[in-house]
Amino acid sequence: MSTSERRPLEGRVALVTGAGNGIGKACAESLGAHGAAVLVNDLGTNEFAVGRSSEAADATVAAIRAAGGTAEANYDSVAEAGGCANAVREAVGHFGQLDIVVACAGAIIDGSLSADDDAYARFIALFLSQKFWLARAALPAMAERGWGRLVTTTSHGALGSLGMPIFAGAMGGVISMTKAIAHEHRGTGVTANCLAPGAATRLHALNRANFERMRETGVITEDDWQSYLNTPPPEYVAPIVTWLCTDAASGVTGEVFHAVGGIVGVWSPYREERVIFRGHHSQNPPWTLAELDQLVPTTLLGHAG
Repeated sequence: MSTSERRPLEGRVALVTGAGNGIGKACAESLGAHGAAVLVNDLGTNEFAVGRSSEAADATVAAIRAAGGTAEANYDSVAEAGGCANAVREAVGHFGQLDIVVACAGAIIDGSLSADDDAYARFIALFLSQKFWLARAALPAMAERGWGRLVTTTSHGALGSLGMPIFAGAMGGVISMTKAIAHEHRGTGVTANCLAPGAATRLHALNRANFERMRETGVITEDDWQSYLNTPPPEYVAPIVTWLCTDAASGVTGEVFHAVGGIVGVWSPYREERVIFRGHHSQNPPWTLAELDQLVPTTLLGHAG
């Protein structure tokens, strides 16, 4: 294998948020190993978004450098618009430009319907607004240069199958936002894709009690519970993220990738699956409720009659 094949990101600059631990750390180290200079962002909070420290970001920087890569640390909060903008500025300041943004930062914040307004605002800021603020700050220059990569993190919680409406809403919002960014940037050389990862991180471990409750109440199945217990480490997630940031993925945009262990999958797009049609509206009245009583369950939803 040639050097160029082993280091396809040589000359590129990446910003990875939440890169002090877990998936963000694995992605930052993989990008660095494949040639990118990396700005390692991490506020250094605990798992519940409390406190701050330089230790986590500094440790990832040290690991990238020890492996022969190039990295600098950034300690901004990406749950704030100003922090996102400053992280982008620091990447450009350190390395001259910014080509890749991977938004991984997260924490355990109440995402249930009982959350207060402060928890709701903090959740949306960290999990959804972060991606908007980073894209707003970074993508115009990428489009002007004709090359760029945005990878945002989402979750299968977007499907609503885990409950937690704030979490589901934020994760679904990330998908729709990323698809819209991809659509707006087609033809510019900038791609935008989502990652729905499964990895045994510190947040994953601390969610055990919550998953046990969901298992006991029937929100998740026994198979879901076993999958949780056997979740592989984050190193298995990083390769698809790195690949999406290479030239080989220049035609891939607006997709949602799932990665866990040896599995890499792609989600189906939003689409209309079934319709009922009674002819043009100018020749036909609106549907009656009696008609919909018959047709919605059987024809639209496919339930057995």
